[in-house]
Amino acid sequence: MVKPVFTLGADPAALKLREEVFILEQGYDYDKDDYDDRCWSLTLYLDETCVATGRLIEEDPETYRIGRVAVKKEFRHKKVGSYAMKFLMAKARELGARKAVVHAQVDKAPFYRQLGFKEVDGEIFLEDGTPHVAMVRSIVSKRRYGKR
Repeated sequence: MVKPVFTLGADPAALKLREEVFILEQGYDYDKDDYDDRCWSLTLYLDETCVATGRLIEEDPETYRIGRVAVKKEFRHKKVGSYAMKFLMAKARELGARKAVVHAQVDKAPFYRQLGFKEVDGEIFLEDGTPHVAMVRSIVSKRRYGKR
């Protein structure tokens, strides 16, 4: 059974998975930063195994940045990343966000496009030495007001 767990601040299981993905697999020198102490962190469990993680950082009261999305290697291409993103967007909406932004690694942008994200300006920038692109998605439904 899939179980999402949100904590204020990074969860140790999430940090361990991020180390596996970002440091060991992708070659980053570090992963933890100052945001980890003040973000909402998602740890997605399948039974007792941490299979995915991500975090939410408040950019402004109506905008949250989703980041550090990682999926355990053996669970990739099984929609686990999509589930994690849905939980992250639902939490952002619960916190009052109207839109979510991501700084996507360029090769991961198609994944975010599938989830409805669009490039902000298409400009590629380096984040920790890796090419990224800023993407955004509305996470509120449009309300229709009318006579009752």
